[in-house]
Amino acid sequence: MSDNLIRNVTSLANGQWLNILNNQCGEIRYKKAQPCPNCGGHDRFLFDDKEGRGTYVCRGCGSGDGLSLVAKVHSVNAREAALLVAPYIGLSVGYKVDTAAIERSRRKAEQAKSQEAAKLAAKRMRAATRALAIVRTCIPALASNAYLNAKQVQSFGTYELTQKVHPYGDYIMNKGSLVVPIFNPTLSGLQFVQPNSEKHILAGSKVKGGSYPLSGKDSNQIYIGEGFATCAAVAECLPNALVLCAFSAGNLINVALVIRSSRPKADIIIIADNDESGTGEREAIKAALAVNGSYVLPPASEVA
Repeated sequence: MSDNLIRNVTSLANGQWLNILNNQCGEIRYKKAQPCPNCGGHDRFLFDDKEGRGTYVCRGCGSGDGLSLVAKVHSVNAREAALLVAPYIGLSVGYKVDTAAIERSRRKAEQAKSQEAAKLAAKRMRAATRALAIVRTCIPALASNAYLNAKQVQSFGTYELTQKVHPYGDYIMNKGSLVVPIFNPTLSGLQFVQPNSEKHILAGSKVKGGSYPLSGKDSNQIYIGEGFATCAAVAECLPNALVLCAFSAGNLINVALVIRSSRPKADIIIIADNDESGTGEREAIKAALAVNGSYVLPPASEVA
């Protein structure tokens, strides 16, 4: 009987899992990196719903289909999960659900999520505090900085390390490295850039949606790019525009959405990195489409 119940539920639920899971497991978005409804985190979970089966992948608790996710979230077996899903697909079954036990598991899951969120907030706070402490030991970067000189761009208010720093673990960023603050919206972290262009983010920095403004211009023409040198080259050519460094291809869309929410009429242009993999252009197009903006792709030889 249990096998038939599970088979019937999974069959009838096919193609409906997004709605079912939003009712049973909290808010879930399609193909977006997000916290896991079972084990928390920040962006470890992806709901891809392959073949309409409610499939997902989580770096913390593994992968599975919609029914397995319901079972995980409520700490029940497959049969009990099927009983929970049945009402959402119009299936009437003659089994009694232990609602008290399910409510206890739901409260336990919510408590775990709250604890995870508190841990993440504390981690972000430590990173922001350390970032400020590091900046206070730096000197203003000049065009003579090894990295800036190699790229032939100005400093735009960045800093230079006066001593070695461990951005994470035992890794060392040497004296003279460029330091680019990450604002989200206040100082939330740092990016370090070695003279050889090797880049590292300070552990715990909140990068998603964060950026570094290369000018304080209150302009309706806003350019968003990946790397500091590329953005600096654009800022030098367009002194009246606001240019923002997003630090990575994947963060272009996040920064663009933040800007669009506060500047609904701004002209947003995404600067694509012309890399061999094509990732820069793909992510730039995605970001431009998300905010009804446009994108530019510099020739490979001109990318800073």
